[in-house]
Amino acid sequence: MARRPRSFYAGLSFRPPAPVAAAARRALERRAQQSPSNRGMTPVGLARARQLLHRQELSPQTIDRMVSYFARHEVDKQGSSWETYGKGRQAWDGWGGDPGRRWAKALARRMDSLERSSVRSPTATQQRRG
Repeated sequence: MARRPRSFYAGLSFRPPAPVAAAARRALERRAQQSPSNRGMTPVGLARARQLLHRQELSPQTIDRMVSYFARHEVDKQGSSWETYGKGRQAWDGWGGDPGRRWAKALARRMDSLERSSVRSPTATQQRRG
């Protein structure tokens, strides 16, 4: 199901918390210290890291993208260059690292809950719009 506009999720903050911004900062700093051939992150990952670093409000769809990213890339933690801050680790932290994963998953669950409750209670949806 497609996400609703951010305004639907009244009471939820889509602003990344400080630990998420700190992970993005670390990723960008560590990436800058690498030789060009050892720099991780795609253009999308770099844009996400900058959004998180500046604690910009994200869209509900971006939260879902974060959840998907972390699900796909959990395996990167098994990589041989994880401990030496290789490309996979740079990218993981660029998306907010472990704090970003926890935050995005929790926020997605809360969005899901609000969506389910609006389906069960059409009056709640009308009140929210009114």
